[in-house]
Amino acid sequence: MLRCMKAEHRLIAGICVIAALSSMLLIRLNHSGAVPAGVHCNGRTAYRPVIDAGHGGEDGGAVSLSGVYESTLNLDISQKIQLIFALFGIDPVMTRESDAIAYPEDAATVRQRKVADQKARVALINSVPDAYLLSIHQNYYPSAGPFGAQTLYAPTDESREFALFLQDQLVSGLNPDNYRSASQISGDIYLMNQVRCPAVLIECGFLSNPAEEALLKTECYRLKLAVLITAGFLRFHAQANPV
Repeated sequence: MLRCMKAEHRLIAGICVIAALSSMLLIRLNHSGAVPAGVHCNGRTAYRPVIDAGHGGEDGGAVSLSGVYESTLNLDISQKIQLIFALFGIDPVMTRESDAIAYPEDAATVRQRKVADQKARVALINSVPDAYLLSIHQNYYPSAGPFGAQTLYAPTDESREFALFLQDQLVSGLNPDNYRSASQISGDIYLMNQVRCPAVLIECGFLSNPAEEALLKTECYRLKLAVLITAGFLRFHAQANPV
């Protein structure tokens, strides 16, 4: 059974309060029609977060040791990030909000549907003014040893700086023993190499590591991830755009 250390109790309680407040605020803002599009610095919109819950639909991604699909975890963490942003009056763009994906009729095979979905996401992201992309994923390795969150950055302006900053936040907030560092994404990852905005892909943990998989299956750990990612995003832009 997973035990929370005493030192973490206050953090977990705080995270749960943030999540509750975020949910209530999102409902109120949506009803009033007053949700701002993005974050404003010095009187102008400085950026618009775009949250990409990796995989989805017919593409479940990696499968955890106990049979949980990566796509399910990605969507849950992404929706938590969306709610926390709402606490600050920010309305992110979501590339998907459920596991139901509308594929084009001419996409006859699973591969064709996956390709069509990726192209649609790229088109959406590139249509958003002042976009900053957070793509949420889970890692997997043939052996059980590797662990730890890692940020991977696109070959676009500001992506590397953004990933380095966010990696530090994740290491210090989740596991100081995590030796992983931010790295540039490989050239075969279509979405991350086709978007034109600053973009970071976050591998939240290894589904192939029993201890990390157990954590990722808990509501509190996914909420902690969402809080750290959102806080890192906001802190990076506050630092880059001081009032």
